[in-house]
Amino acid sequence: MKILFLVHRIPYPPNKGEKIRAFQELRFLAARHTIDLFCFADSTEEADQQWHLRDLCRRMYVEKRGSISAKLRMAQSLWRGAPLSNGYFYSAKLRTEVRNALAAERYDLIFVYCSSMAQYLPMPAPAPVVIDFVDVDSAKWAQYARLSRFPMSWLYSREARLMTKAEEQAARTSSVSIVTTRQEALLLNPEGKHRVQVVGNGVAQPPISINAHLPGPIAKLQPYILFVGQMDYRPNVDAVTFFVDEIFPSIRNKHPEVRFVIAGRNPTSDVKRLAKKPGVVVTGAVPDVHPYLMGSSVVVAPFRISQGVQNKILEALAVGKPVVSTSRPAEAIDAVHGETLLIADSPEEFAQSVSDLLGSSELRGRFERGSEFVRQKFDWQTNLARLEKLCEQCARQRQEQKSGDSGRVEAN
Repeated sequence: MKILFLVHRIPYPPNKGEKIRAFQELRFLAARHTIDLFCFADSTEEADQQWHLRDLCRRMYVEKRGSISAKLRMAQSLWRGAPLSNGYFYSAKLRTEVRNALAAERYDLIFVYCSSMAQYLPMPAPAPVVIDFVDVDSAKWAQYARLSRFPMSWLYSREARLMTKAEEQAARTSSVSIVTTRQEALLLNPEGKHRVQVVGNGVAQPPISINAHLPGPIAKLQPYILFVGQMDYRPNVDAVTFFVDEIFPSIRNKHPEVRFVIAGRNPTSDVKRLAKKPGVVVTGAVPDVHPYLMGSSVVVAPFRISQGVQNKILEALAVGKPVVSTSRPAEAIDAVHGETLLIADSPEEFAQSVSDLLGSSELRGRFERGSEFVRQKFDWQTNLARLEKLCEQCARQRQEQKSGDSGRVEAN
């Protein structure tokens, strides 16, 4: 197939959830199909990474998106009564490039990654459209609204409402819509009007052995509880703040020697301030997160805002680490309490679960088989083969439809 691939952020480097999935999909499809990639980059440094994708794509158009112009477009969207997300990812220049490509090339498929990129498609689309929503963003904005005060609560509620309409429109006009979990499928398609399929995430095998020697600075942190994530992303910031303020003090009362390590790039000022609390360590960007995973006693996912699959949980399970998670991210991966991981929602339950794990090597050992759970359910090759099959079906159905229409014209 010849595929037009639209994505809201350049899928390299694959260093966070949305970019990991986009990169894996791009690489898998590029192995057997021809890809033309159109995307944004958030910085010159990020745009310069496009050479890593040259062997995967016949053609690439990477547009650097300035933060000031993006915010101005959001303001325009506010005035027009449109979703702010669509304004943030809108560019007249990119729209022209996409329309020119569609006019010059006969694509077998248009693959859209992220609902905000659906705005670049002409209607009717000249080729079948597959949209990977990944997560249902409108539900995330609704969670933001519940945890915010006015006026931000009003703004987030507005975004949730308008994004729901935009997502419904995108699903209605696509040949098939893709999400990561059954829960997301029900959110996107509550009345069963659209064709929605679940294609799960995957986890790459860790690059180092669980028995590998830990670097000295990491070993000196032990024993420690670990959180991994992009630390300027609101759900992550909320999660670690919730943990430090409402959960960690109870754990330290029982285990005064334990630390809480927050590992991830771009920590906000609020996250940096957490490092002033007793036992809290904020690393900032690290060259490789796996040594931190290997050295941890417990990995935590204390999310109050969560949509879809949290890769950080899968990465911890893949190396046999015990995980304590709130309900929503655990349900997203079909985890079983007491078998896959421990589930706790209240601060008291969460603190008790972590303390129990810290105090019992036998209990921690029960979760060393998490790697098998990940291998069975979150294998990239298996899940992406399903994605490719869905794409090929959409392209074939369009060709058969065209052939049938041509035959009817000739018969007339």
